[in-house]
Amino acid sequence: MISGANILVVDDDQSLTLVLSEVLQSAGYRVVIAHDGFKAIAACKVRTPDVIILDINMPLMGGAEVMNRLRLDEKTRDVPLIFLGSREQANKAMQLGDDDLSDYDIVLKPFDPRELISRVKGQLKQKALKDRLKEKEQLLQQLSLADPLTDLKSPVYLKEFLKTAIRQARRYGIPFTIALVELDNIKALTETVGQLGSEQLLAAVTKHIASQMRSSDVAARTGDYEFTIVLTVTDKEGAVEFAERARTLIQTSSFDINNKPVNVTISIGLCQFVDTMDNEGKIVISHAKLALQQGHDNGGNVTLMAE
Repeated sequence: MISGANILVVDDDQSLTLVLSEVLQSAGYRVVIAHDGFKAIAACKVRTPDVIILDINMPLMGGAEVMNRLRLDEKTRDVPLIFLGSREQANKAMQLGDDDLSDYDIVLKPFDPRELISRVKGQLKQKALKDRLKEKEQLLQQLSLADPLTDLKSPVYLKEFLKTAIRQARRYGIPFTIALVELDNIKALTETVGQLGSEQLLAAVTKHIASQMRSSDVAARTGDYEFTIVLTVTDKEGAVEFAERARTLIQTSSFDINNKPVNVTISIGLCQFVDTMDNEGKIVISHAKLALQQGHDNGGNVTLMAE
């Protein structure tokens, strides 16, 4: 049982809804009651239930019509339904063309409390599995996305990659260092080349720096003019060497923006992961960010290692 799940009970028989409510509440569920289809749909708009127990035969709007309306709303499209009715009502609904009812549980009246609770538990378990699958699909979709401007990885990808790098660092002692890279003097830069020109410049800078990275390193865009690099199997000394090579490359390069040569510099904040930091990577990122900000405050075009 999923403790505290929200169950919506819909039946025009008020005495029956009270009995259903008592049975469900005794099993640990929270219950909302609606005595017709219109009130059921209104209740779903206030709070999306985890399961709906729905009478097949009701005046004004029957169970099948309620189901069809719920299917049209993205919020309630996938809410599990358990239909409630006599065998005759169930058979009649099928004969009238409501074939979709065959896809759902139907608890026959008079209902057996143990059967009802068993059906609710089964539907909640299926819903939990579907929800987890949907979350994984959404995560995979986000992980596969790349920033359209720079072709760098997404922040979601960076977050998941960091977790893996931290596990490896803790278990096997494999070092890694975070490098936060950002263009210097952004305000003056945008005034000179405009917003579009600044974005083109960022794309060119990331391409140059990517040429210095190894295949095991991962870079993700984490700000308007900032990107984060995970330098795998890299200690402080190796990170400083990489950062200085990248910084010098950008300093000595000229970029063609709007058919004009543009020069730019970058600042880089570094931080090596240590065991006292958290498992999400928040601390190592924040320390690298502080080093980056100090680099900007000191005039830019600098590499600083957080201690």
